[in-house]
Amino acid sequence: MENSHSAISFKGYDAIHLKALYMQGISKRGEQNIFREMRGIAQKEGLDLFLNQYGKQISTELAPRPDNFVHLPIWGQDNKAFVMNKNGKVILWKTDNSSVKDCDLGSLSEYKIDEKTYMPRGGNYYIGYKEKGDRWLLINSSTVTSNESFEKFKDTPTIEHIQELFDVEHKNIFMITDFSNDLDEIVRPIGYPNILVNDYNLSMENLEKMKQKFPKSNEVYTSLKNFIERNITQERTMDIVHSADEICTDLKTYGFNPIKIGGRYLEDINYMNSIAFKNNRGGISYITNSTKKSYPELDYLEKLFEEDLRKKVPDITDTYFVSGGKRTDAEKNSESYSILHRIGLSNDNVIMDILANRQGGIHCMTAEVPHFEKI
Repeated sequence: MENSHSAISFKGYDAIHLKALYMQGISKRGEQNIFREMRGIAQKEGLDLFLNQYGKQISTELAPRPDNFVHLPIWGQDNKAFVMNKNGKVILWKTDNSSVKDCDLGSLSEYKIDEKTYMPRGGNYYIGYKEKGDRWLLINSSTVTSNESFEKFKDTPTIEHIQELFDVEHKNIFMITDFSNDLDEIVRPIGYPNILVNDYNLSMENLEKMKQKFPKSNEVYTSLKNFIERNITQERTMDIVHSADEICTDLKTYGFNPIKIGGRYLEDINYMNSIAFKNNRGGISYITNSTKKSYPELDYLEKLFEEDLRKKVPDITDTYFVSGGKRTDAEKNSESYSILHRIGLSNDNVIMDILANRQGGIHCMTAEVPHFEKI
């Protein structure tokens, strides 16, 4: 595998064996399309896909909305964590998300529920295992608070809470500081000790390749170029934003092998926000967001990313890009942060619209249920 030298960021798990995936709050047509795509992927990979659609029951099927239901956000990764700690198999369940007293866990009944007012912010940590089985946790320091602050607000965990919740030794808790991004926007563990790190300079290289192939694509090209250049400038001038080089330095200090890749191109386009796991074929499967059903030049960017990923991570055997299909006008969110939308280019798909307007993608929507017996 190439390292960061030769090859020239969260709640979630490293690329480990999974037993199932979990989603919640799926209601709109486009969200249901995403669920169906994920169900097809899960079936191919031999995984269950559980759905807590209306806060009452965890099942495997979409259902009509009942009269009495709990409104759940679609961010399954942000609000739930399936862990093994001193209490056995536990679902860490954030109490301000929904009550659990009336929820039928179905096939997940082997898990105990631990309701907490405090949990790390969803996209800001990853859990993994070293070769000898020691558990490690990579977390954004913006998600951890002091004892004094916790006593006052009680909504953000301390290091001691992190140790207890995830049964991780203090020496194996590693911090990265970036106050402008969730970790799952800029880094992706891909099998210990390897971690993908978004590098906007490499994104710019792929963008220039796109321009060469589509020389008349001025509006799309300019929009992406402005976004990438703005982020490069922020990394260079703002202390709260860390560059790929700075993140790689921290990761090396912790004993990881960072691998730079061009994974983020716009609010709508983020291939770092992904699910990666060991599959039954001896390799790694990678599920991420798609630009399909939008613009042909963006489809080409997706192709370039996949080529880079397979080159830099030879263990990748399968890649899946989830789009949700073409977004309808009725599904467009009321506010848009996307540069493309602001200049009148709104030919996007469902997942691109969710990324641009709601600041989350397929990793934020999907929690991993590890196969602890195989770990």
